[in-house]
Amino acid sequence: MIERARLTRYVSPFREGGSLPGLMEADDEGTYVVKFRGAGQGPKVLVVEVLCAGIAGLLGLPVPRLVEAELDAAFGRLEGDPEVQELLCASTGPNLGVDFLPGAFD
Repeated sequence: MIERARLTRYVSPFREGGSLPGLMEADDEGTYVVKFRGAGQGPKVLVVEVLCAGIAGLLGLPVPRLVEAELDAAFGRLEGDPEVQELLCASTGPNLGVDFLPGAFD
């Protein structure tokens, strides 16, 4: 079972990839790349990511920490970018947070 974290601040979107993940801070003082259940691929893809990370961990491969990232409805109302606002509104509730590894996107 993965831990839970409540998202507290939307830092920025990652424009790479089709799912438009976002960099977000959480109440556990972590920073996460959040993959949203309201993205075009839907929530099933997030389940697959959790399963693949679990298998990789069992095989001894390095895997970033995952959390169930709880998104409050207020985030969607406060976002200025219409595309991001729509995604956040569709993703209220649990999402997948992957521990942000500084330098991993350089």
